[in-house]
Amino acid sequence: MISLSNVTMEFGTQELYRDVNLFVGPEDRIGLAGANGSGKSTILKLMSGELEPTRGSVDKRRGTCVGYLPQTGAVVGERTVLEEALTAFKHLDDVQAEMIELEHRMKDADMPAAELQEVLDRYSILQHHFGHEAYDRESRAEKMLMSLGFAEEDFHKQCRTQSGGFQVRLALARMLLEEPDVLLLDEPTNYLDIRSIEWLQEYLTAFKGAVVLIAHDRYLLDALVQKVWAIESHKVFIFPGNYSKYLSDRVQRDERQFTKFEEQQQFIKRTEQFIAQYKGRKDTAPRAMSRQKMLDKLERVEAPETAPAIRIRFPESDVVYGKAVDLRSVSKSFGPKQVLQDVNLVVGGGEKIGLFGANGQGKTTLLRIIAGKLEPDSGEAWTSQKTQVAYYEQGAEETIDPDLTVLQAASEAGACFTENEMKGILGTFLFPGDTIDKKVSVLSGGERSRLAIIRALLTPSNLLILDEPTNHLDIQSREILFEAIRRYQRTVIFAAHDRFMLDELADKTVRVEGGHAALFPGNYSYAAGRVVKHGAASPKSEVQRTKQDGQRAKDRGPRTKHEVRSQKPEARSQKSGAPNRHSPTGNRQSADPVSAIEQRLRQIETEHEAARQAMDFNRVRELTDERKYLEGELQARKADQVEGGEGLEARPETPPVACRP
Repeated sequence: MISLSNVTMEFGTQELYRDVNLFVGPEDRIGLAGANGSGKSTILKLMSGELEPTRGSVDKRRGTCVGYLPQTGAVVGERTVLEEALTAFKHLDDVQAEMIELEHRMKDADMPAAELQEVLDRYSILQHHFGHEAYDRESRAEKMLMSLGFAEEDFHKQCRTQSGGFQVRLALARMLLEEPDVLLLDEPTNYLDIRSIEWLQEYLTAFKGAVVLIAHDRYLLDALVQKVWAIESHKVFIFPGNYSKYLSDRVQRDERQFTKFEEQQQFIKRTEQFIAQYKGRKDTAPRAMSRQKMLDKLERVEAPETAPAIRIRFPESDVVYGKAVDLRSVSKSFGPKQVLQDVNLVVGGGEKIGLFGANGQGKTTLLRIIAGKLEPDSGEAWTSQKTQVAYYEQGAEETIDPDLTVLQAASEAGACFTENEMKGILGTFLFPGDTIDKKVSVLSGGERSRLAIIRALLTPSNLLILDEPTNHLDIQSREILFEAIRRYQRTVIFAAHDRFMLDELADKTVRVEGGHAALFPGNYSYAAGRVVKHGAASPKSEVQRTKQDGQRAKDRGPRTKHEVRSQKPEARSQKSGAPNRHSPTGNRQSADPVSAIEQRLRQIETEHEAARQAMDFNRVRELTDERKYLEGELQARKADQVEGGEGLEARPETPPVACRP
């Protein structure tokens, strides 16, 4: 659909890459990887037609519709939010105009019969196309907007008066409604909350066209992409598989390359020693010269690139033993809106607590109350007398003195660090080289946000509070931040939409929703499979158990035909004794398990669509896992019937299947 042939891209004297050959096919799922500034966004701009290559060509198949979402600067018109989303269906206005023209022509009584038939045929085609899309376009647009985090009260707001992030989300909604053949997405999750990210992941998984994606969400990349284009050393390498597989493959490749590099270096050293030893003797000089010529012609193996491992050490305050934070019946309102109601939360010293939930549910308000920046309307927010808070809040960048340089602003918070240590930390967070001498006043919004995070991290503390700290960090910088938080031995409370961060760092998680805060004794993956009960964590749900069963089934791998046949009847009978709500029929003693599985698969299709419409993403994942498991069981059982042997009809005691989604 889109191909890049021998593409070289240069900006002035800087060469991003040379002789690049890439191809995007139908239904491809491609993720771009590389350091900041390596040219990931440039590849998307080349494919979208926004940029022309310095050398080489970019070709699109005729008729291919491409949708491109930039990081910033999304173009929206002088309309309301809903009107802007509806422009995705502007092609229907052309269809309607042609239908009206044909209606006028049909009124011509003198039109020949053959021509009239052509008009009627064309009108019928247009009517079918128009009727299929036109009558529900407003409801489709509203559903898309709400899936991406817009509220009904946003629908009539003027686009131009909203923030840049708001406009990017709107541009994404409009593009998805257009349903192009190829989606080029540059960090589409930057302004989405966790619910919208999960919805987008589900949508892109089912999308019928191709997707080329730049993202810093590890889970999105792992769940979606089937191929990674990695930009390294002015080249683009293609790795099959998702992002985690790419990381594993890259490590193995670099290890092999380093082994070759070391072996060649040893060979070069031995050869140079031979040349130095024998070039001065008349009888051995020809051999030495021959070796020198061989060295001159030798194709050198380059050492693999390695990022410097920078480990941040935190300036920590005194240890807090026992409780670090205790919220008792805390409530907070802003005008008529009740944001928090009767919140109870105890955080122990040294614990790492992750907050998650949709935008506008009160995560920031809860963090501000804990940090002492905001008083609750009722209840008590207690912290230890020893508590020293380091707080990164959204908007903290506006408090930094604009006349300071980046290095001065960071050193102001981290007085205990040497200048070299400070330069290393700043480089880790995307302030390399001379950028540390820039004035704060000339930094972009994202750069100032990163600087504010650094200042919070370098403040001596025993309670670190971070409000969505990963918003402006690439994957490498996120990993450095995560490692720093792991090494921090005091209490951490953070709010995030990054599911990987919530899983990797949180000892416990808190879902903030509907004014309540529900505490879960585990990370995000643990909490996401549970039903929230206000005030306390609920008992382990059946959903969580079945998902764990499904994971164990995946770890075992698919069952072979021999394993299905050799399963002992008494073991099967024991298994069949307990009912399972996921069983295809509800009766585990069914005499026709193949039919039962097929019936359950049909039910799953209906339930899956209903769950998608209701935006119940946990149920969607559960049903998807169940369907995959059942399809494997169905193949195995049909194979048994075809081969004869111990046929299924001869085994009435065998349960249809114990579904393990």
